[in-house]
Amino acid sequence: MHGGYNMKKSKKLLILALLLTGWGTTLRLNSAPINTNIPEKNIATTANSSQNVHNKSKENTVVDTKKEQPSNRISINTATAEQLAKSLNGIGMKKAEAIVSYREQYGRFTELEQLQEVSGIGPSFLERNSAKLKL
Repeated sequence: MHGGYNMKKSKKLLILALLLTGWGTTLRLNSAPINTNIPEKNIATTANSSQNVHNKSKENTVVDTKKEQPSNRISINTATAEQLAKSLNGIGMKKAEAIVSYREQYGRFTELEQLQEVSGIGPSFLERNSAKLKL
């Protein structure tokens, strides 16, 4: 029994020695070389051009959304199950009927997030269909 204790102690000392010498960290540092020859000017230019593209895409998105709003949205408070099933992504007749049943039982929806209270409807449904829905 005394020999087993020395073996456990020896293993712990070996692991401690390896960690203190940085054995595990030197392998990671040497495995992925870092390219330090990137000029700072290119980094700034890339960042600015990325920001410009991002800003332009925001402007385009706002314009595009305004174009879609009036005609393509379906009212969750007045649509039939058939209209809901036909117009929305990821929804069949069963879920569309569940939305209509919920509306009939609890009254009109006051916010789109209330759809998540309907069985089988989750946040991903709202993400996919929020541009198509209105109250």
